[in-house]
Amino acid sequence: MSSSDVSRALAQPVRYRVLARYLASIGLVVAVLRLPPILLSWACGDWHFMVGQVLVSLALLLICLPVTRIWVPDGIRDNEVMVITSLSFAFTALLEALPFIGEGLPGIDALFETVSGVTTTGLSTLTGLQHYSAALLFSRAWMQWYGGLGVVAFSIALLFLDRGMAARRLAMGDITDSRDILGNARGHALKLLFIYAILSVISILGLWLAGLSPLSAVTHALSGISTGGFSIYDNSLAAIDNAWLQVLVTFTGVLGAVALPLYYHVVKHGFKELAADSEALALPVISLCVVGLLFFCINADVGNVWTSLKQAVVMGISAQTTTGFADADITPMNAGAKLTLITSMMIGGSMGSTAGGIKILRFLIVLRLIQLFIVRTALPAHAVLERRLCGDKLEADEIERVLMLIMIFMGTVLLSWFAFLVMGYDPLNALLEVVSACSTTGLSSGITRTELETGLKVVLIIDMLLGRVEFLAMLVFLYPRTWIKIGSKT
Repeated sequence: MSSSDVSRALAQPVRYRVLARYLASIGLVVAVLRLPPILLSWACGDWHFMVGQVLVSLALLLICLPVTRIWVPDGIRDNEVMVITSLSFAFTALLEALPFIGEGLPGIDALFETVSGVTTTGLSTLTGLQHYSAALLFSRAWMQWYGGLGVVAFSIALLFLDRGMAARRLAMGDITDSRDILGNARGHALKLLFIYAILSVISILGLWLAGLSPLSAVTHALSGISTGGFSIYDNSLAAIDNAWLQVLVTFTGVLGAVALPLYYHVVKHGFKELAADSEALALPVISLCVVGLLFFCINADVGNVWTSLKQAVVMGISAQTTTGFADADITPMNAGAKLTLITSMMIGGSMGSTAGGIKILRFLIVLRLIQLFIVRTALPAHAVLERRLCGDKLEADEIERVLMLIMIFMGTVLLSWFAFLVMGYDPLNALLEVVSACSTTGLSSGITRTELETGLKVVLIIDMLLGRVEFLAMLVFLYPRTWIKIGSKT
């Protein structure tokens, strides 16, 4: 029997009762998470929106409560974790879309908005936000907040499938049993929830005391800490007539783009942990480079040093952290500025954070591999060169996964870009829009709007979902042997 026959025979498809059981548990959590928007709708007298949310929550409770009583065997398989990850974001977005449809949004726009929300992207087809109720505006930010927490929780769960450097660096303690995915992830998720909540409260209080209205402070803080970028204004941060407030709102995205477990490490072991974290050190360095490049590009058109610097800081940090807040219109920017934003969004934030992109750690691994290749050219053929990054050994399978994920990311961008080119959109603007969706950033060149063709909205919806579940989980979801047992010939 060949090795391919053996792998085919040993391949285990997902168990549907396991999927149903844990997806039902997630459904109950989503039902409970709808309580704050429901209460705010009631307080604001927005009965129509409240009824829609209540009906969705009741339906979830009625369906999910009986399913959670299904018996499942101990343990959960790797492919089941990845399928649950993929389905949870898609199902949550579908459910969240129903109250938005009740507010008069077309189905595709409602789905686009909720997918953008739960994936913490921030692209939006809505206009005239000032005409919507406070409850609906809060609900958009709240979706991003709990979507960001889900991103981190599932990221930790997926890391328990990996004994590589990323798992070692992000685990909050020793991983004694990597197969106890749910047990380990559940304990870490509780710690992350506490950290996430503290950062959120600090951000809300900071923005409110700095001068934002209560609604503006809450929504921008929730969207910022989740690196989501939904604003309650059509022109995002440009509507805030205070440069320092714009920068302060943008800084909330930095808090979310840092690996949440790192906060735990710093509290437990001190600031020396920062010096040992390559991503934490690289984030400000890369951000400064992006801001500098943007400043020179923007200033070439604007000609005002202060205005150019402010826009470069807000847009550069927003792109690097994949938050998506904007204080200027991207459409008229020159090619250099747009390419800088595109590159920055692709790199993204830290592993274990709410940020998107390929992640800084993977970017550093690629740079290290390039450096090692150059160094090897000057060494004898028999010389052994160990692959390490900041003292951590880079395993061959870890390097393989990094390169594979980057290749899939780039392939998705190219295919999606081609769809926009066929429809006649400007190549650079279309590329920025697609990269923004795939990296779950939310910066827009003006293409995403109500009038955008339905097919292209679907393309961006798929891009947002793919970018949020880290591509590989979606590939597992689409793999036939994930769902059915395919026999082999002996």
